[in-house]
Amino acid sequence: MLKNPHVEFRNEQHYLAIRKKVKMSDIPFELPQLIPEVIQWVEKNNITQTGPCFFRYLAFDSVEELLVDVGVPTETQVEGDEKIISASFPAAEYLTVIYTGDYQGLKNVHMGLESWMKENELEEGRQEIDGEEYGARTEHYITDPREVPDPKDWQTEVSILLANK
Repeated sequence: MLKNPHVEFRNEQHYLAIRKKVKMSDIPFELPQLIPEVIQWVEKNNITQTGPCFFRYLAFDSVEELLVDVGVPTETQVEGDEKIISASFPAAEYLTVIYTGDYQGLKNVHMGLESWMKENELEEGRQEIDGEEYGARTEHYITDPREVPDPKDWQTEVSILLANK
């Protein structure tokens, strides 16, 4: 059961990230280690991070690989390099909820949001990036596990880009 999912309009949000293809089962082993790499690049280039780190799930293919951006939000659009990409979340409506608990529960949160969208006749949106259509299903990691060691107290905002009505 989800607590207080809601729809909200968000302005465009720029970000810097590392884009990686990964099998779902490998996410805990491959993606978290990219966060310090992105943060170090941002700090080295004197760029202001404007919110928590996130994983943005762009695509899921037939061999169960996900295309994921591991990133941080920035105030303005900033040019990346050969590894760090510059992108943005589109200005649009998003279905969002704050989940408290271990990251292992996030799959159930996504499934709960899918059910909530179906019950409320909403559809997941898509964003065109470099000629390809991608989703914007994102987990913003509000709580830093290094500062809050007990997983039951971790907070994650899960949001899904909604299709235009």
